[in-house]
Amino acid sequence: MVRKVLTVSVCVLIIASAREASAQAIKQWIDRGYANVNIGFESSSDTLADSTTFVVYDDTGAKSVSAEVDSGSLFDFSVGARVWRNASVGIGFHVGSVSNEGSATISVPSPIAFTLPSRTSTVPVSDLERRERAFHIQFGYMLPINDKLDVHILGGPSFFRLTQDVISDVTFTEVGSPFTAVNASAVIAERKRSVTGGHIGADVTYKLHDTNGVAVGVGGFVRYAGAKADVRVINADVDTDVGGIQLGFGLRVRF
Repeated sequence: MVRKVLTVSVCVLIIASAREASAQAIKQWIDRGYANVNIGFESSSDTLADSTTFVVYDDTGAKSVSAEVDSGSLFDFSVGARVWRNASVGIGFHVGSVSNEGSATISVPSPIAFTLPSRTSTVPVSDLERRERAFHIQFGYMLPINDKLDVHILGGPSFFRLTQDVISDVTFTEVGSPFTAVNASAVIAERKRSVTGGHIGADVTYKLHDTNGVAVGVGGFVRYAGAKADVRVINADVDTDVGGIQLGFGLRVRF
């Protein structure tokens, strides 16, 4: 709930600032460049699920796994320079991580008789780490609103590196006579994927102090940065969204 409120607040600030800027003649951006450091959140939601069958005791069993992918925190840094009038080119980097939960289920035929029902066992899985790094090539346009406030519109390609823990298999052990139950165990594997996507967003800066052409301030950004990756779970390559809606706040420097 807090993240949603923060996202809406920043969006309202950016829209209001952009409308104020558009209502005036666009001012010349006079800084040579910028540097931003942020902490923030990434809003995403996905599921990594897969299922398969196997043969045991001359009969067919089944395995299924499912793991949720949820929002996480991130650290963001960017630096760039004015190249012509209000246009800029820069590079950004963000890194984020989150720990999620899942479950693994196995259904095992009876070793005694084909007519007996299969035994099913489910085991919860925790601490499934998802780590994301991305470099962004930022093409921007600065909208100075006044001497203190500006809005920076940014977009361009993004290059992601995803490291994802998945439930790659489910094994079982027999409990013993009368063979009416089994214990399930989840096998965890780490997958890595590199994919290319894009980003677009806006950054608002409020200057607090300006000395000898170097201004220091605070600000916030809202951005969509994303791509698609396929991650091997058990036997299938499952599509997952990398990145998402990002929101951050932090330090701003203009020089």
